[in-house]
Amino acid sequence: MIIQALMTARSDVHFVRPDDTLEKALADLESLGFTTLPVLDGNKFLGVITRRRIFERYFKGSEAERSLFLKTNLVKDHIITEVQIAHSTDLLDEVLYKFLDSRYDFLPVLAEDRFLGIVTRNNMLSAFLKNAGVTKKAHRIAIVVSDFKGALARLTALISNQNADILGIVTFDPEVADLKFVELTVRTDELKGLISTLTANGFSVREARLAG
Repeated sequence: MIIQALMTARSDVHFVRPDDTLEKALADLESLGFTTLPVLDGNKFLGVITRRRIFERYFKGSEAERSLFLKTNLVKDHIITEVQIAHSTDLLDEVLYKFLDSRYDFLPVLAEDRFLGIVTRNNMLSAFLKNAGVTKKAHRIAIVVSDFKGALARLTALISNQNADILGIVTFDPEVADLKFVELTVRTDELKGLISTLTANGFSVREARLAG
């Protein structure tokens, strides 16, 4: 899945401009309930401004300086530029890895230098759950595979032969040599028969239950 399909488009993104005052930026953050906003100059992404950054700079000054700080300081002088970037052609797993290194709740999505929108952690989690099939009422089957090469093709063929529909597949690597956990979401009217078939063909079924 290309990340552009998940993003919130620029037209729906709340942002501030570099020449806005910190007073306006903080008011926007508070009214929207956000901790971070992107800073845009036209279609160019400059960085982010955060509530934490504003408060940190605010409390460094004296009491006399604080009274004017928010009104006289501009966003452009307090932008955070070290931000993970998503590109419009990035795939889901590539952006998931970028979120691991990001302290913010969204990533800007760029096409070359043009700001297209943002993708949020919630966007990513929803997409992951949908791809895993867990948003639909179905059976979840957890299987341990000792020889993964070729096993997935054999596994899906067996499930198909049992007239079951595969709604999602997720694999996990427990960092044990030659072992992988496979979690399948399937729709079937004969769960017991499916499990018996998988077990008879050498698959170790650790858990099976109705969910969703």
